[in-house]
Amino acid sequence: MDIDLFLSRVPRYQRFLTVDELFDHARTVNRAHPDLARYQEVGRSTMGEAIPMLTIGDGPQQVMVFACPHPNEPIGAMMVHFLSEELVADSSLREGRTWHLLPCVDPDGTRLNEGWFRGPFNIRNYAKHYYRPRPQDQVEWTFPIEYKTFVWNDPTPETRALMNAIELARPDVMYSLHNAGFGGVYYYISAPLAAVYPTLHRVPTERGLPMSLGEPEMPWAVEFHPAVFRVPRATDSYDYYEKYAQGDPASYMTGGASSFEFAERVSAPFCLVTEAPYFKSAKIGDTSRIDEKRGEVVLHGLEQTRSILETLDRLLAETRADMTEGAMFLNAVTVFVESGLRSLPSQEKWAREAPGMDEPATVAQQADALWVGSFYRMLVGAMLQRAFEAQLAAAGAASGEAVRRAHDELETHIDEWARDIEVNLQYEVVPIRDLVQVQYGALLAVLDALDRHASGI
Repeated sequence: MDIDLFLSRVPRYQRFLTVDELFDHARTVNRAHPDLARYQEVGRSTMGEAIPMLTIGDGPQQVMVFACPHPNEPIGAMMVHFLSEELVADSSLREGRTWHLLPCVDPDGTRLNEGWFRGPFNIRNYAKHYYRPRPQDQVEWTFPIEYKTFVWNDPTPETRALMNAIELARPDVMYSLHNAGFGGVYYYISAPLAAVYPTLHRVPTERGLPMSLGEPEMPWAVEFHPAVFRVPRATDSYDYYEKYAQGDPASYMTGGASSFEFAERVSAPFCLVTEAPYFKSAKIGDTSRIDEKRGEVVLHGLEQTRSILETLDRLLAETRADMTEGAMFLNAVTVFVESGLRSLPSQEKWAREAPGMDEPATVAQQADALWVGSFYRMLVGAMLQRAFEAQLAAAGAASGEAVRRAHDELETHIDEWARDIEVNLQYEVVPIRDLVQVQYGALLAVLDALDRHASGI
C-alpha cells in the first residue's frame, strides 16, 4: 500500500467542522451514493440528538471508526469526513472491507467546544471555549464493567449508542479517534504489531511533529515501543491504585470501562488510538538529559498540580452557594478537582518508588511534568471560568460579589498559567491537515500490516 499517496489527498483544512456540518455531510454521502453508503441512527444523545453511523462497502473485514468520544477532540471528525469521501471515490479502500463511520458520538459536548473551531488557534482561545465532561459522562469511559470490587453499569445515552454500533458492526478493526491538546504524537494499540512502528514514527516526524517521549499519559501505561502503548483499560487503573493508593481501589475510579474492553467481549477487534496534538514544542521529543532525577521532576510537577487544583477547589467552595448557572461546567470541574487531589498521594508514591525514578530526567520528561501537566490543569480552570461567566451573564449584579471576585482572580491565574507555558515551551500550532494525515496514516499502516500478516507476508 502506498500510504503517502493516500495521505497526499488530504485537503488543507483551515478550520474544524461543526456537528451540523458533519451530520449533514454524512447524509449527503448517503444520498449521493445510495448503492455504496447506508445511513442509520444508532442512538440518541443525552439532549435527544440522533447519533448517525455511515456504513460503506460490503467486504468481509469490518472496520469501525468513530470520532469525538471526547468532545474537545475533533481531529478525528475531520478524518471521518475525509475518509467517507475517499471510500466512495476509491474502490481499492473498499475492497474486502465494510466500513462503519461515526462522525461524532458526543454531539452535545462537541457543540460546547465549537467556539474555538474557527480559531484563532492558540492555547488561550482553546482554553476559553474548552469543555470536557466529567469522567462518568464521557463516552469513552462509561462502558459496563465488573472487576474485583469495582462495578460500573451506568452508561450514558451516547455510550449506549456506541455499544449498539459495536454490536451491529462487530468490528475486526476498531479505531477510536482521540487527540491530545498539547505535546507529542503517541499511540495505543491492543496488541504488539512491530511492522507498523516505523510508519507510526515516520509520518508525524516528516511533518515536524515530535513523538511524545516524556512521561506517559498515565502511570500504568504499558509500552510496546517508544510512544506506542497498549490500549488502556479500567482494570489497569484499578491495579495501579491497588498497588499505590490507600483504601479500596474502586473508590478512586470515576467512570467505567473503555470502548476497547466492551468490544473485546463482542468481536475482539484489533484496536487503535492515535493521539496527535494541536500544539507542539521541540522539548516534547527531546531525550537529552538534565541534572535532575526523573522522580524529582515528577514530584515538582505534582506540586504545581496540587497548587492549581487547591486554588480551583477554594474558588469552588467560595462560590458554590451563589452558582445557579453553568451546571455542566461546574459538575466537570468539581469531579476533576476532587479526583485529582485524591489521586495525588498515589502519584507521589509512584514517583518515589517506581523503577527508573532515580535515573536522570530528560528534557521531554521535564516538559511533560512541569508545563504540559499545567496546561491540562489550566483547561479545568478555564471550564470553571465558563461557569462563572454563565452566572454573571444570567444574573448580573445579582450573581453575588463572591462570583465576581472569583472570576477576576481566576482570570489572573489563567493568564499566569498560560504565560508560563508560552515562555517555557514556545509552542507552535500544528496544521489541521498534518493532524488528519497522522491519524489517517496510522489507520492505513495498521490495515496494511494486518493484511500482510493474514497473507503470511
